[in-house]
Amino acid sequence: MQGSVDARFEEIARRARHVQDAVDRVRARAVVDGVRVEVTADGRITALFLPDSVRAQSVSRAHECARGRAQARVATLRHEFTADPLVAAALRRLLLPGPERANLCVPQEISDSLPADPPNPYALPPAVRHRYGLA
Repeated sequence: MQGSVDARFEEIARRARHVQDAVDRVRARAVVDGVRVEVTADGRITALFLPDSVRAQSVSRAHECARGRAQARVATLRHEFTADPLVAAALRRLLLPGPERANLCVPQEISDSLPADPPNPYALPPAVRHRYGLA
């Protein structure tokens, strides 16, 4: 039995790595008023082309546009991962407050509702749960 549990978590870890690798490869581009910007998923500028040096406003707008596109692609990739029932159940289990996780060896029914503000200091913060579509 333990082998199958380990195998399931190894599969989840493999799939999480695959998603993270895909996220790391995300690039988005935007062009505003002749300024071309390329950014990574976390918003870092990887390429910048300016027709002249007085285009600071255009750079800012182009950067925000490209960053928004990259974040949308990342959200799609993460949603595809967390939409899997096995992954969602494992993540819900990790989000349970401390007392409810006391004995993880005993099968427990996992409800679809999560506590609004779990008291467990090691639970994922609400912003992280929201980013992964778990809130």
